[in-house]
Amino acid sequence: MRVACVNQDGGIQPDRKKGAAVHLREMRRSFAALGAEVVAIDRSDSAEIHQLLNEAWQEAPLDMVYERYALGAKAGIEFATDRNIPFVLEVNSPLIDEEERWRGPVKEEVRSLERLIFLNAAIIVAVSSEVSRYVLDQGADPERVSIFPNGVDNDRFCPRKESDPLRAELVPEGRFVLGFHGRLRGWHGFERLAEASARMLAEGLPIHLLLVGDGEFEEALDNVDIEHVTRIPWVDHDQIPRYVACFDALPLTYQPDVPCYFSPLKLAEAMACGVVPVVPDVGDLTKVVEDGRNGLVFAGDDLEAFIKAIRHLVQDGEAHRRLAEGAVETAASMSWKRIASYILDRTRPQG
Repeated sequence: MRVACVNQDGGIQPDRKKGAAVHLREMRRSFAALGAEVVAIDRSDSAEIHQLLNEAWQEAPLDMVYERYALGAKAGIEFATDRNIPFVLEVNSPLIDEEERWRGPVKEEVRSLERLIFLNAAIIVAVSSEVSRYVLDQGADPERVSIFPNGVDNDRFCPRKESDPLRAELVPEGRFVLGFHGRLRGWHGFERLAEASARMLAEGLPIHLLLVGDGEFEEALDNVDIEHVTRIPWVDHDQIPRYVACFDALPLTYQPDVPCYFSPLKLAEAMACGVVPVVPDVGDLTKVVEDGRNGLVFAGDDLEAFIKAIRHLVQDGEAHRRLAEGAVETAASMSWKRIASYILDRTRPQG
């Protein structure tokens, strides 16, 4: 198959240091790994998109247009409709809701265009139940909407090898590592993790924070002794697996009142490395993490319950080992290739 992978969001380029760029790259890699010829198009101007799609078609017909949804972007579906080929839309957030929350009212013509695109897409891949609900509310056909949380490259994210010395370089011997990787944002609730860490250290739990990425961590960590924290600046995503494999647990401390449409990239990546997730009962997190099987779940507004969960992992090595194995098993079914395969199988030309 010949697939045009279109991205009309100027803020998301394949080489950007952000999760959306990782998603973009990984889907393209997965299509290619499954045998598709990928035509990558990253432009925000509709005329340029049309031109590049037409040039690609002149080289050889395209079999499908796959697009990461951007508000007001219509060139992809216009081209696919004109050429009578499937248009597949990846939707990662309720963009109109976000636009109105942060920038102001959205014009009715933008709303109408969104409804038209959702109605006419052959397949819509929603990243969460909340995003799926948003898409369906705009008139999408339920039979064309599928939910896939963000995936993982299982070839690169895997448990730490005994021969890898990185853990010993980063963490004092005998400590239980609570990890964070990515770009720190307000909705991560990192101040709650910092408060819990200070309390756990005060009671003598041998925890250590390993923070990999960008963010203003220092202010929140005022009450945490610096000897119990390792800070690593932003690392290229191809290098991240080694660092994530140094974690023992991935604590997520999202507040219950944050929007629940997200699907954290870091979750599947950590689980694939045998890192035990400790997550609040918000959004779709509990659709991935089953309490007691592949991680631990706590009531999102209960800091005591969060601390209790971490304490359990630190003090019960057998429980930690069992949950780590469950995490790896779950992540094995969350590959980017699985998503790409689903799409290719349903858009492949017949005959």
